[in-house]
Amino acid sequence: MKKPLTPFLPLIMFLFIFQACEKKIENQSKINSTQKNSDVEKTPTEFKSLLRPNENIELGKIYTDTVNFVDFMDYTDDYYFVVKKNKDTMHLIFNKDNPNFTRGNKLEIKWKMDSLRPAGDPDFLDYQEFLISSKKLSNEISKRDFSKIKNQSFVISCGTGCAMTHNIKKVEEINPKSIKVTFEIDTYIDQEQTETFDEIYTFYYDNAKVLKKITREGETENVLDNLMGSAKQSFEEFAVKLVN
Repeated sequence: MKKPLTPFLPLIMFLFIFQACEKKIENQSKINSTQKNSDVEKTPTEFKSLLRPNENIELGKIYTDTVNFVDFMDYTDDYYFVVKKNKDTMHLIFNKDNPNFTRGNKLEIKWKMDSLRPAGDPDFLDYQEFLISSKKLSNEISKRDFSKIKNQSFVISCGTGCAMTHNIKKVEEINPKSIKVTFEIDTYIDQEQTETFDEIYTFYYDNAKVLKKITREGETENVLDNLMGSAKQSFEEFAVKLVN
């Protein structure tokens, strides 16, 4: 007579369940490995940059370009070396001391595209242009193009029934932080022109192109201190157009 298998059933069931769990873990491990490999494959290898808009930029490759210096920003988490090429302005990361170039200096720069984890968000991976080195090619400073604002004008009120139209006659850049403008001013009383004369003003800015003051030729007083309301606003709006 055969002996019953009942005592061995729990053991057989345990071995069956154990092998099934082991196989499940192995399969899950393969899935995770596949996902990780897939993530690696998704890492971009080609990028776009305004420094070379018609090219695919390779990660880590060093490029050399000629640009004009705009500004150095050392008040952000990462320092930015700001340059201009053609009509585009670019911010390259450069976490070193201010190179002390003058706005408009013609430079040769070496740069590369590299990875970046922004401060405060270490889980976010970004890619950006990094400056490697820069050198001034000449003492030549690129002059601003004022063609877009020539022949423009703005009007300020000079009292009841009085208006003064400021026609832009001549614009001259003295240096990167000051611009001289000659206005041909037409004065109207009750809509009738009474006189025309020229006045020359100099507009002064800081490194961030923010207007600091305006002076009339032959004077040192800030014109903005004596202007109010729409008259002051008209001069300030015109000052922004001069540097943009």
